[in-house]
Amino acid sequence: MLKNKVFLITGGARGIGLSIYKYAINAGAMVVICSRNIDEVNKAILEVDPTGKNSLGLKVDVSIIMEVKGLVAKTLKKFGKIDVLVNNAGIYGPIGLLETNNIDEWQQTVNINLMGTVNCCQAVLPIMKKNGLGKIINLAGAGVGGSKPLARFTAYFASKMAVVGFTEALAKEVEGEDIQINCISPGGVNTYFTQWLLNNGEEKAGSDMYNQALKQKENGGDSPELAAKMAMFLASTKSNHITGKLISAKWDLIESMSDKNILKNSLYNLRRIDNNFFYEK
Repeated sequence: MLKNKVFLITGGARGIGLSIYKYAINAGAMVVICSRNIDEVNKAILEVDPTGKNSLGLKVDVSIIMEVKGLVAKTLKKFGKIDVLVNNAGIYGPIGLLETNNIDEWQQTVNINLMGTVNCCQAVLPIMKKNGLGKIINLAGAGVGGSKPLARFTAYFASKMAVVGFTEALAKEVEGEDIQINCISPGGVNTYFTQWLLNNGEEKAGSDMYNQALKQKENGGDSPELAAKMAMFLASTKSNHITGKLISAKWDLIESMSDKNILKNSLYNLRRIDNNFFYEK
């Protein structure tokens, strides 16, 4: 079903992005991954696709529009098309009380998490429109869509909330173009973010988030494969009826996504302004 499809995965060298990369290659796809760390990119390709036949790895900072344009151009030169874009690149940014945050680091978090997603979408949409189809999968962050805002992580939380709003608006904008755009909430996955949070200590992260991360590290956290499997579903034709939605890799079953009435209610939208709170009654 995904054989010979071309995936472009930002932040594809580790964590959730690496898991999606593995699934895509195993499904017979051709994949371009990028990261700001080329050593990690090369290591990932050696692990997943040792011959490099179906892969291309590039050093790219998605917050820089010219680098994104170069990424897209090199993808087209190598594989001739882009069928699926996965916007996974992201950072936590500064943590701790807002008044103690470095404002330049706060801005950089928005530049990478939100504008990186915007830059990549803007660059691939003309290609997808020309081809008459496409899939865009954005990664929402921890806590987005839930009932607990992440205090002391204002840059991360605000930028990831914005990614979901952007997903909804852009999906509506390309309605009728046969391009589906959705967001995945991956759950509490143990990545380098988890250890980074713990290294920053309880004073900066706050006791709730610190203890949650500590517990998550001890119990192994949610598998990144949950997000990878959901991404494979959203990249397939089985999800052509789903767009502009925020979907939980942990709590939403792929089987339930086959219901084509899914678009008729607000169950998978970020906001709840129809007298329901976070779920359909």
